[in-house]
Amino acid sequence: MTINKGSLGGFKTLWLRYEENSSDRNQLFIKAHTDKKYSKYPKDRTLFVINIPPYATEESVNCAFSKKCGPVESVQFVKSNKSEKCTYVIFEKESSLDKALSLSSNVVLTLSSKEKPLITGLNKWCREYNNSVCNEGEAKKYIQQFMENYDAKVTERLIKEKLDEEGDADGWVKVTGRKKRGEFALARKESTINKLQEKLSTGNRKKQLKNFYPFQIREAKRQNLMELRKKFDLDKEKLQQMKQNRTFKPF
Repeated sequence: MTINKGSLGGFKTLWLRYEENSSDRNQLFIKAHTDKKYSKYPKDRTLFVINIPPYATEESVNCAFSKKCGPVESVQFVKSNKSEKCTYVIFEKESSLDKALSLSSNVVLTLSSKEKPLITGLNKWCREYNNSVCNEGEAKKYIQQFMENYDAKVTERLIKEKLDEEGDADGWVKVTGRKKRGEFALARKESTINKLQEKLSTGNRKKQLKNFYPFQIREAKRQNLMELRKKFDLDKEKLQQMKQNRTFKPF
């Protein structure tokens, strides 16, 4: 394995561009993978890369390094604690890693090519949107197939339940505790519906807060006093009516 001495922090520099005709370049910092935190990557075949542009994809990075260094097994993007995207390029052979570390600092890697173009920007968003839209014909076909399978299962279940209700050859009937739905469900009686409604209204009344706030207490006392006065007036009128209707009048 080639060891580069004198480079900053053990890193070497390379240049990366979007396509061959692109004048803008992005500088990469590479070194052999030695981080124990990501021990799942083989040290003798893994290249650690920093400053990959955000529009780059795993496939484009794979193509860029495979052209210069040899076949790449996989490319893994990892976000560090500083929210920057680090990249691990895993080669198929150890010699490919040595070749990558021995590249000159003037070497320029290319992400997009005619064989495998890298789509970015508005074209990328349009393609992602078009891929997310479901095809109408395929959707109808899927729904039709799903409903046919569902109807077949329902029909099979109904036939099985009917056979169970009719009984077997010896006259035994299978009793199940499962509630039947749909056409087999029993209609609720009016008395049952009334009981349910009464229970629901009672529960709602219990949830209401009565005489909780001071103004509620004052209103309750005022209402109670008005009811007592009304009852007193009614009793007084009733007593007067009884006096007028009695036959025995000692006075």
